[in-house]
Amino acid sequence: MTVEGNGHKMMSTKLQGERAVSATAFACGQSKEIGVHALAESLNELAAAGAGAVEARVHIMIPDGYGRPRLTAVQKLIEKACGARGVKIIFLEQYKTPAAALPLVSVTCTGTAEYADRVIRPGQDIVLTKWAGLGGMVRILQEKEDELEERFAPAFIKQIKEFADEIFAGEELPAARQMGVSVFCQVTQGGIFAALWNLAREAETGLSVDMKKIPVRQETIEVCENYRLNPYQLMSAGSFLMAADNGRELARELTGRGMKAAVIGRMTDNNDKVIQNGEEIRFIDRPAPDELNKILGHTKRGE
Repeated sequence: MTVEGNGHKMMSTKLQGERAVSATAFACGQSKEIGVHALAESLNELAAAGAGAVEARVHIMIPDGYGRPRLTAVQKLIEKACGARGVKIIFLEQYKTPAAALPLVSVTCTGTAEYADRVIRPGQDIVLTKWAGLGGMVRILQEKEDELEERFAPAFIKQIKEFADEIFAGEELPAARQMGVSVFCQVTQGGIFAALWNLAREAETGLSVDMKKIPVRQETIEVCENYRLNPYQLMSAGSFLMAADNGRELARELTGRGMKAAVIGRMTDNNDKVIQNGEEIRFIDRPAPDELNKILGHTKRGE
């Protein structure tokens, strides 16, 4: 079975008593950390499936004209991140290509997980972990640090850098799974609006979300305002939507363990995908391109 999403692909193969799971994610940009972001998205998809015993296959593609040190820098950061998380790299390929406009990294992680039904039904609460747009904010800083240092104070830049590890899933997934949650949707390409759309599409139901309840860091808002971006359409690897029978209890439990979680809405018994912002009501359209693309589209070699 293959499940495709924005920016990553998930595959599942039936084995006796369990399933083999793989997930592929891509990231491009000028930053040396792009491979770490691809790794995070891929690992997070496996974590959402409850998979362990992880191995990784890595492809690093650099446009012609880039120096060899760029390949080495990207590779070293991926190897460091894999080592810190017990991931074994079983294949790593790096090469230059005239076909790439920006450096591009592809990471495929594999593991095994026990079978588990994904249960989504009307009436369930929708819980968001961490913050909308956080991972994208980290990526913007890594791509545009010089510009942001001219605009913001050093303490502000330092605060954003401290969120770098938040792009990886933490203990919130196993903790939620212990409380009966079976559905986890990572907030990747297209941001929280795209993730909500995908959740409703999988459930074949509607949803109703209170926009004021969606957690967003002030740092994310200010970075987005600086580039005229919508934080709700900005990727946030490491953040997850969960469908829970008792979302308030789940959020309290996770918060009590030092994790950020909030109930932002509920699944409904119709096909409407509603976002309420005070008295204003809007409907979620099909996922739009991620706002990060606007940053990458203006990033050229040497700038």
